[in-house]
Amino acid sequence: MIIISKQLSFFLLTSLGCLTGAIEKFSVSKLNKLAKEQSQSQHIIQTEAKEGLEEKEDDTWDVQELYVTQRLDHFSSHSNDNDNDNTVPYSFSQRYFYTTRYLQPETHPKPTNPLRGATAATKNHDNNNYNNSTSETYAFICVGGEGPSLTKTSLTNSPHCSGDMLALATILSSERNANVHVFALEHRYYGKSYPKFYNNTSPVSNDNLQYLSSHQALADLAHFVQYARDSTSDAFRQIDNQVKFVTFGASYPGMLAAWSRLKYPHLIHAAVSNSAPLQVTLDFTTYLDVYAKALSNPMVGGSQECVDIIQEAHEDIAQKLTGPDIRRYDVEYVAELFNICNGADALEEEKNVKHFLGDGMVFFDVQGNDPNCQEDLCNIQKFCGNITASASASASAGSRDKSGLSLSAAEILARLSIEMEGEGQCKDISWEGMIDFLSSEKAQAGGTRSWLWQTCTEVGFYQTCTVNSTCPFARGLHVLDDDLEICQRAFGIDPEMVRGNVEDTLNEYGGWDIASSRILSVNGDIDPWSAKSYSNSGRMDIELPSYWSIGASHHYWTHEVKGSDGFGIMRTREIIYDWVMNVLEDGTTETLLTTDDSLVNVDVSASVV
Repeated sequence: MIIISKQLSFFLLTSLGCLTGAIEKFSVSKLNKLAKEQSQSQHIIQTEAKEGLEEKEDDTWDVQELYVTQRLDHFSSHSNDNDNDNTVPYSFSQRYFYTTRYLQPETHPKPTNPLRGATAATKNHDNNNYNNSTSETYAFICVGGEGPSLTKTSLTNSPHCSGDMLALATILSSERNANVHVFALEHRYYGKSYPKFYNNTSPVSNDNLQYLSSHQALADLAHFVQYARDSTSDAFRQIDNQVKFVTFGASYPGMLAAWSRLKYPHLIHAAVSNSAPLQVTLDFTTYLDVYAKALSNPMVGGSQECVDIIQEAHEDIAQKLTGPDIRRYDVEYVAELFNICNGADALEEEKNVKHFLGDGMVFFDVQGNDPNCQEDLCNIQKFCGNITASASASASAGSRDKSGLSLSAAEILARLSIEMEGEGQCKDISWEGMIDFLSSEKAQAGGTRSWLWQTCTEVGFYQTCTVNSTCPFARGLHVLDDDLEICQRAFGIDPEMVRGNVEDTLNEYGGWDIASSRILSVNGDIDPWSAKSYSNSGRMDIELPSYWSIGASHHYWTHEVKGSDGFGIMRTREIIYDWVMNVLEDGTTETLLTTDDSLVNVDVSASVV
């Protein structure tokens, strides 16, 4: 399964992925804020994933951070000597994480955390206390993707693969006495897996980015599987050619998980593809359609009133900032109301106005909706609750703007905007400032420039707000041509080439018509990315089953397992566990399709009041 809104395009996944939980959608103001943070640094910071992912040594003591040597270009015949180019390395070091915590001890008790006073044979690769006799042995890979660095917590507790892969490894190890080798493989050109070029040029320069693609990443994954099987390490000695590998991923990594099974079926036995928009598309208009639908969904605390207020506010401000009769007074009023950086002058630039209105004067992260979060404005229920409560109070108080016209909807969003920007922070809507940042080496931070490159060269996913859509913002202002302009100016890739690149990707992998087997697709209907998911394809295929997690956001079920998770989220995980265990035993998925509620809609909302 994540963007940008003028952004990059969409997954900065982190999300999706899934690194913060997805392919996140970024607005111009968010990207400019990121640029400001980088300009205040002495050097480009390779940020580690945050938001609850801080490594706790007490929890990750058994997780090893390791590296495997990969060819920079798996599809070239060039030699180690690089006779034709002395600036391009033949190989690079790709980071991965590994834990033996799910292997069976032969004669010793299960390893204990040495920080709590006991010894641990799993502290290093060189250990001999794991059997390779009667127990079944499997290998699980958490596939890395776009966004900030992976950390050791990827194999202990993170949004990446906790609720599906790690929980299943626990079940297989503790209840079935299986040996489960568990890995997390970082994607090339993200985190600490950037190539180092001989002439010390930036890995995110236009020339050097040519080695970044899903095709190369899948070849990395295939080589990694062979490496694990061929390794002489004691810890890997059980991983022979009979060991079944299963890939897990969410968001863009979910796409890679599915594609790894498609492209390397002799290496990847099965794949779990969570919140993965397999139907790559250039103009992703339906993202904001699903976004609006989610905000109106009472199951997760939304309401139509909430959406109506957001739309009204954008219509009101659009009347003041667009059209033939723009008054300076109105422009100054809006600049003051939303605390726009550089005031009314910033709103004199057409592109600034278009994306201030077309990307949302206030943008809430619907795809990351967490029904159990505790912070203010942290989920749909709290966000929409704030809006509707403020509207009721405004109506009763007869709120008026300086001109005497009712502007309560815009005032509500302005207050939210200021609160979400942070105390004392103005809202930077500079289109040119964003272009400058995305065109610079500073955009290496958090994988921003790497993911933008992949949107221009492979997947598109540009989230427009068109006239005939149900987008809750100012319709007709965020158009595809602007996203294509970013590709042209940041990388020199012309619009027709971008169109061709996305079409080539769709033809390469098949989109909804993917021709493969043993891939489970799981998607949440609150997630805007679900509009392009396999679950939305309408296909009924025993070998390619799909499951709708009703009320769930972007791969919410892959997050840490919590007691507060609703029945539906728990049931979604059970579907995954049952399916994977079935295919590991060489069963078909047919039995799953004929059971009572497997692979059909089930309410998976979590504790929604």
